[in-house]
Amino acid sequence: MRQTVAYPIRMTLTEGRMDETPPPHLDFLAQLAPGPGLRLFDAYPDTRFFIKDGQCIYRYASRIMHLAHGFAHPEDVLGRTDHDFIPAYLADHYTRDDQRVLSGEEIWGRVEMVMRHPACPDWYVTSKIPLHGRDGNVVGLAGVSRDLQEAASIASPFVQFTPVLEHIRDHFASPVAVEDLARLAGMSVRGFQRHFKKAFQLTPTAYIRQFRIGKACQLLVESGATVTTIALEVGFNDHSHLSREFVRAMSLTPGAYRKRYQLS
Repeated sequence: MRQTVAYPIRMTLTEGRMDETPPPHLDFLAQLAPGPGLRLFDAYPDTRFFIKDGQCIYRYASRIMHLAHGFAHPEDVLGRTDHDFIPAYLADHYTRDDQRVLSGEEIWGRVEMVMRHPACPDWYVTSKIPLHGRDGNVVGLAGVSRDLQEAASIASPFVQFTPVLEHIRDHFASPVAVEDLARLAGMSVRGFQRHFKKAFQLTPTAYIRQFRIGKACQLLVESGATVTTIALEVGFNDHSHLSREFVRAMSLTPGAYRKRYQLS
């Protein structure tokens, strides 16, 4: 978890009492009207920026975000939660992360499945931080989510992994060797594993597993295929292999997951 920076507060004596004077940059920011500066995020068409309150209700959504979900105006997103317009199996994941952030935790560089309109999943890298009120208590959260392939193509530390991510995306259903991924990145296996984990907060093997689990979640909800068929389609050896990894990641069996979300 990243450290919160503490800025010094100047103390002045006024009529026998000590007053707290904020540093100049905070005093300047306090003069600004809320809202308009957030529109700068609209300059990045591959990036979604959002703010939620303590009940996980959207209070701000950038233009690309509301358009991605099929809304003509940002006001159509405000006042809603993820469960109002995102499939429940994804909204539950986002809400669990939101609760962690509302408890004071920061999330940086989480790779996750995101639903694009219409009903089209893709992979994004997301970061979220808590927002504090003047009393110091957490009152909400802010988040930024960027298309993983776009981020990988132009932004450090992801740029060096562009061929790796493309290979995983195109071949996740087949055996994927870390040695082959390291070769694509032009690194030694040890160096690749170290740099990959630093960039994505996951080992290469864990990333591949998460990618496969995400695809399995989608197929369990959106198709009528058997669990065995889905296991083979997303790269697991058999029904048992998928079930074991699925329970570890989702705390539900594939069958229970399908039953919970397919009728949502």
